[in-house]
Amino acid sequence: MTQQQDNYYILFREWSLDPNQWAMLMDGTAVILTLVGFIIAFSLYKVQRKDRATDAHRFFKASLQGLKSSIQHAIADLRQFKESLDLDKVVDPVLSVSLNDKFLDKVNLVALNRFYAENDKASLDHFNLLLVDSNFFGDYRDYITNQIKYFRTVYLEREETKSGNMLRMKEKIRKVLDNDISRFEDILANIELLLLENPGK
Repeated sequence: MTQQQDNYYILFREWSLDPNQWAMLMDGTAVILTLVGFIIAFSLYKVQRKDRATDAHRFFKASLQGLKSSIQHAIADLRQFKESLDLDKVVDPVLSVSLNDKFLDKVNLVALNRFYAENDKASLDHFNLLLVDSNFFGDYRDYITNQIKYFRTVYLEREETKSGNMLRMKEKIRKVLDNDISRFEDILANIELLLLENPGK
């Protein structure tokens, strides 16, 4: 003696299914809904990631203008200091504190790198070069201030005692300044390229 299985249907009798079939249908629907959920979540993640990259790039470009101005002033100050070495009165360079602002620490560098990798590959090398250069200009103000302070102290001591070769000492600091000015000019040229709108396109 066999027991007849119950059939269930929604709306139409022709769509009737037994409990096993309904269980399979529900399991299949759950799997499909899970996959759809993953697809939607992944799409939202990609949109958010793209938005973060765009925001990081926008902040970066706005900050670059300030950095460019600071470096231009630094070059002018260093040249003035170098010229003053030939005069009796040495003029200390007044370097902008923006050189030590370390604005790159405030940028989401992962998102920014993603922006260049996906949207502006031509500028990616320039961006990476700026990251390397930031180690130079980020600490430069403190570095050169200490160097000049040392130079001024030794200079005054030797002037008082009339000892030592001041010409050799001035020539040494001129070479340092020439190298630093040249490095700043290279950084400035790189920043100019980064400020262009998608130069690779």
